[in-house]
Amino acid sequence: MPTTFILPKAADLSKTLIMLFGGNVPATPGKAVDTKPASSSLIASYISDDNKVVAAFACDIPFAANAGCALSMMPASAAKDAIKTKKLEAAMIDNLYEVANILSTLLMNDKTPHLRVATLYPEASKIPPEVREMLNGARGHADFTVNIPRYGNGCLSLLVL
Repeated sequence: MPTTFILPKAADLSKTLIMLFGGNVPATPGKAVDTKPASSSLIASYISDDNKVVAAFACDIPFAANAGCALSMMPASAAKDAIKTKKLEAAMIDNLYEVANILSTLLMNDKTPHLRVATLYPEASKIPPEVREMLNGARGHADFTVNIPRYGNGCLSLLVL
């Protein structure tokens, strides 16, 4: 069954991340990020113009910490500490929200409806039912492993209805 939105290829994701982080940012097909409530994943919801949840971004702690630090050039040691303790600083979470916002453009083209990032949930166990329903009902997903220069690897998934 076709999806309403498009799913990016690894090369498209890599090009967008190069604009954000500079240098070479390899993105390769990867495993799906665990979005179950017991996971440590971070999840952002994307909503349509009528405020319905239509897509999601999910990432593991390594991607969140590395991307969150790289966006504002925080030290790589801060990312490594966050990965080790599984606790992200507020600035990392704020920066990850911006990354999720920019990645929303990869889900649209001139034939798809508009969507926008709504909320970033730092704890998968605390997402609302409408986001959980979207995750469970997603008709498409693209899963990647990303290597952010000077920071390290992490995983992200984009899911669409």
